[in-house]
Amino acid sequence: MSTDDDDMPLAAPRVDVAPDGRLSVPAHDVTALLRSVARSWAHSTRHGAPVRASASHDTVRLEPATVHALAGTLEQIADELDVQFIGVAGRTPPPAPPSADPDPED
Repeated sequence: MSTDDDDMPLAAPRVDVAPDGRLSVPAHDVTALLRSVARSWAHSTRHGAPVRASASHDTVRLEPATVHALAGTLEQIADELDVQFIGVAGRTPPPAPPSADPDPED
């Protein structure tokens, strides 16, 4: 990738840890990561530039049409996930607000 491509940071997702130790990533962070990878790939092919294949800066030349197709697929997956996330959010009741009473049985 060219030096200009290195200026396009990927959207690193925020990882949360629940009290029970389960890890979670906010839905909007997952789709933002997919879209940011797609943008980076599409940007890397704007002048037929090689696409970085690994962190060691080895490169492999891919046809721009192939990279754009892959980027489009990532965008489509992000869109489909957004639709699913919206559907789940619409069926899930919002959390109850914290009670003002410390213990109603006291």
